[in-house]
Amino acid sequence: MTRRISALLLGALLTTAVLSCGGRPEAAAQVVPPEPLDYAETTVDGHHLLADDTSGSGRVVEVLGDLAGAEHIAVVVPGSGQNRDNFRAGAHPGAVPLVNGRALYAAMRERAPEGGTAVVVWLGYLPPQGYGADLVGTARAREGAEALVRFAREVLPADAHVTLSCHSYGTAVCGLAAAQARTADDVVALASPGMGVDAAHEIRARVWATRAEDDWIRWVPSLRIGRLGLGGDPMDPEFGAVRFDPGAVSGHTQYYRPGSAALSATAAVAVGDSGAVSGGLL
Repeated sequence: MTRRISALLLGALLTTAVLSCGGRPEAAAQVVPPEPLDYAETTVDGHHLLADDTSGSGRVVEVLGDLAGAEHIAVVVPGSGQNRDNFRAGAHPGAVPLVNGRALYAAMRERAPEGGTAVVVWLGYLPPQGYGADLVGTARAREGAEALVRFAREVLPADAHVTLSCHSYGTAVCGLAAAQARTADDVVALASPGMGVDAAHEIRARVWATRAEDDWIRWVPSLRIGRLGLGGDPMDPEFGAVRFDPGAVSGHTQYYRPGSAALSATAAVAVGDSGAVSGGLL
C-alpha cells in the first residue's frame, strides 16, 4: 500500500511540474524515439542555431557566444513542459529555456570577462509535455541522455570545461548522460526530482545540487518502483552531491533569476571557479 501511495503521489506532483513549467496535455506517450539531430551551424533572425527540428513537440539547440573558442561551456538542459513553442518565450518566464540561457551566459561573462565562455541552450530531446507514464519514469530521460552524450562527444570542443546546468526533469537527463565518460566535468542539478541514479558516485562528474525551501518538488518521492520514479534525491546528504544554498530563490522556476545566489553559484561552477561556491555550501 505504501509503495502504491508513493507512486500516486509521484505522478500527481510531477504532473504539477509540467503545468507550472508551461506544459500541455499529451494524449499518448511517444513509442518510437526521434531520429538523431543533424547538427549544423546556421543563423536565423539573429539566433545562432545548431539544430531546429519541428517534429513532435520540437527540438532546438541554440548557442550563445563563441562555442569553438570557448574554454568554459555551460549546457542548459530544460525539463518537462518545454518545447519548440515556448523555447524563447512563454507564460512562465522563469522556465523559458533561452531566457535562462541568456541569464547564465551574462553571469558567466561577469565572472570571467577575459576568458572564453559560451552557453548552449540544449532542447535536444523531447521532454514529457503532459500527463502520462513518461512524466514519472526515465524513458524520455534515457532518450535525452543518449542524445546529450552524442552532442557532448561529437559537437563540443574536446578540450573545453563542460558544465551541464539542468532543471527539474532535465536533471534526470543530465544524471544519466554524465554517468557515461566524456560527457561533462560538472553537473548542476536545479530543483531535481531525481537524477536517474541512486547516488552521485554513479555520475562521472562533480555533482552540485540546490533547491528552494518552498519548492514543491521536494515532496516528490525519491524512489524507483519498476519503471516509475526518477531515483535518489540529490539534496539528501547520503546522495553525495555538493549541496549549495540557492539564496532567496522561491518556487520551482526562479533558479536562473538574475542576481540570485542560485544563478551566481551555477555560473561560478561553469567558469571553473567552484571555490566561490564554498561560502554557500549546505
